[in-house]
Amino acid sequence: MSSVAYMDIDVSIIVVTYNSAPCIKECLDSVLMQQGARFEIIIVDNASTDETVSVVRGMSAPIRLLANQENIGFGRGCNQGFDISAGRFLLLLNPDARLSERDSLARLCRIMEQNGRWGLAGTRVTESGGTVECPPSPSYPDEHRAHCDFSHLPGKIAWVFGASMFIRREVFAAVGGFDPGFFLSSEETDLCLRIRQQGWEIGFVPEITAQHIGAASERGKDPYDTWRRRVPGIYRFWSKHYPPADARRLVRRDWFRARFRQHWYGALVWFAGTESRAWRQHRRYAGIGEAARLFLDTRQQSFSAGDSSSLPSGGEGSPKLHDLS
Repeated sequence: MSSVAYMDIDVSIIVVTYNSAPCIKECLDSVLMQQGARFEIIIVDNASTDETVSVVRGMSAPIRLLANQENIGFGRGCNQGFDISAGRFLLLLNPDARLSERDSLARLCRIMEQNGRWGLAGTRVTESGGTVECPPSPSYPDEHRAHCDFSHLPGKIAWVFGASMFIRREVFAAVGGFDPGFFLSSEETDLCLRIRQQGWEIGFVPEITAQHIGAASERGKDPYDTWRRRVPGIYRFWSKHYPPADARRLVRRDWFRARFRQHWYGALVWFAGTESRAWRQHRRYAGIGEAARLFLDTRQQSFSAGDSSSLPSGGEGSPKLHDLS
């Protein structure tokens, strides 16, 4: 499939993996069963320490694998996948998500062609029990607490969940893909905003479903580490798109709130123990508080939009390309 000429492919499915061995086969199986659309599959692995790469290599299907030497994050991984892709559209799919219907790709292509103003569209994403997870948002995070106005931007949807996003190739290229300064979260919010700033609307396709297991690579890990890496994304979003004073105030609010809750749950741990929900919440808010403190320390002199010194970015990771065909 990698020899197909540019634009002969309808959809490039890009999946960024990190310790995704428990779920990646089911994800790829749901893609491989797709009918009615020409597609290619690109896996970008961010230096998994489990059997993810072995599982992908063991599948008898034409899959392109980029194996990074370090974890460079979701957005940069998608950018790498885009650089070697050829589809008219991109489907950015989480490794712990799976397409529910056999004609999902074909229907997404038709819907995007029918909605020429859409630059990017999200699909319905459900938890394993069927509950809708993170519906499309009409506003940006804490927008009402900042002195900014996005009402002039096209469309009524501000951003959609990044677990399953369908994007026009030319739109992704025009905005330069994901901002590489984001590592783990809020990169899709930033991407959606920049796409709207280019004059495109954000769409939503509720009739297409991606079932999402959720946070497969984070299970069993200390919540401190997870949240310490996750929250700088929203802080970067605020500092890029909100007035500096508002961004600083929002991060300080996070720090005060996290410190209070950290101590509150810490007191409960004395009674509930280290295997309890209280312990996990204690560690969560400890991570958020530390991330906020570090962000404020590094941005004390400047909250400029382009400064990414406080964010974990990683290197390009010297990727190795493998065609599994």
